[in-house]
Amino acid sequence: GNPISEDEEETPAGEVPTEWTSNKASFTDYILGGCEINMCVAIDFTGSNGDPRQPGTLHHFNSDGSKNDYEKAVAAICGVLAQYDSDKKFPVYGFGAKYDGEVNHCFQCGEEEEADGVEGILEAYKHTFETGLIMSSPTVVTTVLEKAAEAAVQSQAAAASQGKQKYTTLVILTDGAVSDVQATAECLAAISFAPLSVVIIGIGSADFGSMQFLDDSTPSGIDIAQFVDFNAHQHDWKSLTSATLDEIPKQLVNYFWSRGIKPNHPDQVEEEDIVVEPEEEEIDLTIDFGEDGGDIVVPEGDVYIPRGAY
Repeated sequence: GNPISEDEEETPAGEVPTEWTSNKASFTDYILGGCEINMCVAIDFTGSNGDPRQPGTLHHFNSDGSKNDYEKAVAAICGVLAQYDSDKKFPVYGFGAKYDGEVNHCFQCGEEEEADGVEGILEAYKHTFETGLIMSSPTVVTTVLEKAAEAAVQSQAAAASQGKQKYTTLVILTDGAVSDVQATAECLAAISFAPLSVVIIGIGSADFGSMQFLDDSTPSGIDIAQFVDFNAHQHDWKSLTSATLDEIPKQLVNYFWSRGIKPNHPDQVEEEDIVVEPEEEEIDLTIDFGEDGGDIVVPEGDVYIPRGAY
């Protein structure tokens, strides 16, 4: 995503001075320099996930306490990315559900604007099924993308005013392809200026070919999206971690470096090693994927919600 040519005689605004290119900073340089990575999460509540009251569907809560597909993905993937977020406070959005007769493509999950830790994300997710939603269609993520980009820009601007740096990662969990791939690709291109990486997690066994297209398509020349098929990595925690973090370091470096923003000097505070232990529970997602794309009315109190900490 770096458009700089070694032959340029002068450096246009927003581009890297040519004398920098031989000593490009690394992701580690920015992290050690105090760059913070915020995370926000968006969850698919469209009807194609199946009726959550029915065992075997993607949003069904198991009475034996074992995690469903979305819970496993949040625990595993958000658990990795959360290690880079300093305050462990995460906005959680939903999309694809009807409230008051209209499909809402970006709504708050949980009672608070930000969830507290990964457990808080899971609680916000569960709480959504107690709000009387109607799981509907289509699958539209552009509103969530625009909201995350706006928040990312504001966070970095506020940080920069204090001599700090902030970057944001949006994790989208969805059971299938977006309804308008071209519009989504155009939206990703339009927000590629933001200090934002987008990780799209495919849940279930749908055909995610068009979602991979979003990963590979970079109309703006700047790649901010990464698609991860959760099923493909479900039995290998290291593989899942690698797939999730595959492009974020490069995207973060390219964002700051292309704007002439060098890493800050390493913080004087004692550095803590980041250790993320893999889930002991074996992940088995061999379920029957429902094809029904119709609305699913989920009355308050009609879905079994397990209680207690995760």
